[in-house]
Amino acid sequence: MIVYIGFSNKTHKLYAKMLCNKYKHCAPVIIDKNRVVLYQFVHTNKIIDINIRKKDLNILKHYGWTFIKYNVENIPTDILKIHAITCVAFSKRVCRINNILIQTPDALFRYLSDK
Repeated sequence: MIVYIGFSNKTHKLYAKMLCNKYKHCAPVIIDKNRVVLYQFVHTNKIIDINIRKKDLNILKHYGWTFIKYNVENIPTDILKIHAITCVAFSKRVCRINNILIQTPDALFRYLSDK
């Protein structure tokens, strides 16, 4: 299944503004047949699914989002019930990445860019 991880350089979270360099937020976008869903991490253990269209990805790119395509063999079926502390932890669990050194959106971006 195709997963796009979107990276944004804007956020309202204070810690992300202080700790993260270029990218401040990340969110997985899952494309399954004709359905496109962006899973937005709001705060600890709260994820919101947003149904969008494929052309909305280009609109998000216009507003500063960067997307990286990542192939995942089996995505968790209960994505909204994933318990995560940060948006990076949530994105890593969706993509089945178990690298403890990835803690910021910048580190996740570098990891996915190398793949």
